[in-house]
Formats: sequence, structure tokens, C-alpha cells
Amino acid sequence: MQSVLNYWKKHNVWILGALVGNITFICIFGVHVLNVTYTDWLLGGGDITQNYLGWCFFRNSDWFFPLGLMDNASYPNPVSVIFTDSVPLFAVLFKMLRAVLPGEFQYFGIWSMLCMGAQGAFGALLIFHYVKKKAEAVVGSLLFVITPIMLGQMSLNMALGAQWLILLSLYLGIYRLEITKKKYMISWGIVGLLAGSIQLYFVPMCGFILLSFLLADVIQRRKYTRDLWAFLSYIGTAVGTVALLGGFSHKHLPDISLLGQSSFNLNGLLNPQGWSQVLTSLPVYGVNSSEGLAFPGTGILLTLAVGTVAWLLHLIYRIFVKRDKESLQIQWSWEENGVAYLVLVVISVLVAVSPKAAYGSDLIWNLDLPNWLYSLWQRIGSCGRFIWPVVYLVILGSVVWMEKKMPWETMAAVLLVIFGILQIYDGKWQLMQRQVQFGTDFIYESRLEDEKWEEWAEEDDLKHMVFVSYMLDDEELMYSLSIYAAQNNMTVNYFNYSCQTIRSLAAEHLQEEMNNVQADTLYIYKAAEEDKCFNPKMEYVEVDGVIVGKVK
Repeated sequence: MQSVLNYWKKHNVWILGALVGNITFICIFGVHVLNVTYTDWLLGGGDITQNYLGWCFFRNSDWFFPLGLMDNASYPNPVSVIFTDSVPLFAVLFKMLRAVLPGEFQYFGIWSMLCMGAQGAFGALLIFHYVKKKAEAVVGSLLFVITPIMLGQMSLNMALGAQWLILLSLYLGIYRLEITKKKYMISWGIVGLLAGSIQLYFVPMCGFILLSFLLADVIQRRKYTRDLWAFLSYIGTAVGTVALLGGFSHKHLPDISLLGQSSFNLNGLLNPQGWSQVLTSLPVYGVNSSEGLAFPGTGILLTLAVGTVAWLLHLIYRIFVKRDKESLQIQWSWEENGVAYLVLVVISVLVAVSPKAAYGSDLIWNLDLPNWLYSLWQRIGSCGRFIWPVVYLVILGSVVWMEKKMPWETMAAVLLVIFGILQIYDGKWQLMQRQVQFGTDFIYESRLEDEKWEEWAEEDDLKHMVFVSYMLDDEELMYSLSIYAAQNNMTVNYFNYSCQTIRSLAAEHLQEEMNNVQADTLYIYKAAEEDKCFNPKMEYVEVDGVIVGKVK
């Protein structure tokens, strides 16, 4: 019993922070999504349907090496589960257990709750490092959990909910001088493994955090060998994990359409983009500007403002009441990790802004860069996401700044509770949308209602589905057909994954496929493309808005 009490006393900050995250998850997303056999909530369309179907195809696929490859979502070309954002770490783990899993199985509810818990835990630990007060740390963790960039991504792309990796990386950097070189290197190796096996965007993002602490130690002339070993450990495990999951199994064509369309807008930190009832959303640039969302929340802005007002009042008191002339002298010192934070802000902003920088709806510069550097930014795609470390530094700095400037010990904790409640209230419409989306029972209804689909499903010799028409412009139809294929253990020739190369290979292979039609395949055409249905070896039937071709 004493050992349990000792453990609680030593670790209660992060445990309570995790509890804050988990309670917040239940309040917003409900408990129904934690039922691993309840899958309908994942079939309403959007990226979460892509995430779930990626798992379904991966589960049905044979094992390959590298382990993350599957061939039934891009038949006959292999593609990695990395590119369906299906949380490869969990996908591989549960595929190993597929023999004992129920027919309908999803892990995304559990995954999301774990992410919210870890977000609260590491948020509390970061705050506690600076304020050394448990109440402020636990209460302040709520502001990390309910930040718009976290909740916004959690409801769109489940893998991107692992933003606790950013907080973990900051935590490791802060404590780098207090742990042994071996432990530091192993810790960063684990971060590399996690980042590489969860979502590729976290690999460079966490790497930039580690690089910032390394450069800070070089600039401040500290010993940096531990940073170098940690960097090598991180890169080695991250690259090795991505390779093991099949991330390098094919070339990668950059998506040139995203550059400048999904970047960080220079008004981003003050632009709520629909996450505030009080503040008006500001103009944005680009068709995918939500990827550059950087609004930390009204509660955080209030925290920063109150801390600043308290500092000014204290300064005025010292100057005009105490007659302390030294208060007029501006003093600046780089406490602890100030240099690392500055380096991280510079790197993150430069990458997030991209060569096409915008303020509001205006493009203010379009840099003419070398082709190799321009191509690198194109491969990054949604570069606006790289502003996330800056947002979390703003949250951490605001909470710590206010706590340090409060004249009474418990005042900061009380204000953090108030500001947390205000942030929840100010963003209530966004939160209510997610409660409706995830907290209510959803029953999936397929667009494929004709009895012919059941007849084809009962034919044991049908194993493949080929989309002859381009289907990605009709997401609902695309997903209905893909769900049908996954449920009946059939392959599809392409799917809505993020790898442009596989889509190109599927288009190249289509002509060969149509020149040699097979009896074990259903060929799918849009109803408006009847002119393509001319092969004398096939019979065609129109059902549910599509034309299905089948060898006679």
C-alpha cells in the first residue's frame, strides 16, 4: 500500500493531467466510440472513413515484407498502410491478432482517447516544470487538450491526434541535461519509432524540436555530444520504422496543388477560423487554409493578456510607488531553453509559411527557390501543420507567464479554471458539432441498395473491383463501393490514399486491365459514361447510379 501511495505522490501530476484529457474526450466524443465493434461512426465520409477503410483493407491483405504493405487497396500494386493514415502502429499490432478479432472491429475510439489522455499528461508535466505547482499544472493541462488544432485534427484525421508527440519532444528537450546520455538517446529513439509508425508529419516536426535543442547547445557553447547521439538515434529509428512499414517501397510524386494552399497564414495566431464566437474570423488565402490553423484559443489569449497586465501593474508600482529607478532598465536573460525555443519558432514558421507567404487573403511573397528546395516543400504538402510546435509554446508560455506574475499564490489556478471554461464556452459550437458527429448513434446507409450487390457478394469467384471511371470526385460513391469491397474481401484498383505515385500507377495499369478483362472482376463505370461500355466480352447492368460490367 505504501508503494502505491509513493508512486501516486511522485506521479500524480501527469496522472491527473491524463485524467483531465480522458474526461474531456468523454464529454466531447462520448463513450460509444470506445466500443470496438461499433464501426458505423467511421463510415460517414471524410478522412476518418479513409482511415478506417485503410485498416479494413490492411487487415484483409496477406502479409508482405515490408510489414506495412497491402495489395488489395491498389491491386495489383502494393501500397503502405502509412498512406491511409490508419495509425500503422495499431494497424500492424491488431493485424497480428486478426484471427481472434470480431468481424467488425475498430481501434480508432481507443486511440483517440489515449491521445487526449497523453496530451493532458504531457501538458501538465510541461507546466509543472516551470511553475512547480500541481494545481496550476493540472488545471492548465486542459488548455492543451481543448486547443483548436488538437480537436480540429482529431475529428478529421485520427492519426494527427498524436500531437502529444510534440509535447513529449519538448519535455525531453527540457530535461536533456538532467538524464544520462544513454537514457536520452534511447528516449529519442522511442520517439522516432512512434513518429514513424503513427503519422509521417510528426517525423520532421519532432526532429525540428530535437534539432532546436541541439543548435541551442551549440550556440550557448554547451556540451552537445548527447544531442548528436540522440539525433542519430531519432533519425535511425524513424527512418528504419518507415522503411519497415513500406514507406520507401515506391517513389513519391509531390502534390503540387497543396503548396501555398495549406500554409500558415501570418494572421494565424489571431485568426479563429470559426473557433470563436467573440473574435471574428479573418480573411485567409488558399482553398485548404484550415491546415494552417494556429489559433490557440480565447482562453489562452486571455491568459497572456492578464499576465501582461499583471506585469505592467507591478512595473508601475515599482516605478511610481517604490521609486525603484532600476525598474526602468530593460533586462533580458535567456532562461533555461529560451534559445532553443527561439530556434524552434524560426524553423517552424519558415517551414509552415512556405515559399508562398500570405497575410489574410493577400499573397505577400512568392519566393523563387532552387528546384530541389521547391520540390521539397511540395513533398511536405500541408506545411501549415508545422506551426503546431509554436502554438504549443504560446500555450505553455502564456500559462507560465501569468502564473509568475500573479501576486497571490492560488490566483493563477482560479484564473486558469475560469479561462478554460471561457474557452470551452467560446468554442461551444465547434464542440457541439463534434458531440453530434461522434456522440450520437450513427447508422451507416450504403448507396448500394440494389439486390444485385448481394448476388455478386455471394459469388465466390468474384475477387476484384476495378474503377474504370474516375471516382475520387464523388467521395460518397467511392466510399460506398470501397466499403462493399472491403466487407466482401474484394480488392480495388485504387483508393483515396495520400500517395500520388500509386494513383499514377493505377491509372497506367487500367488500360492493360481493360485490354484483358477477367471473369473474377467487377468493372465500375459512372452512369454518365455509358459510351465506355462497349467491350463485346462483357455484359453491363446499371444499378444505383453506376454501370457494372462483368465478363459474360
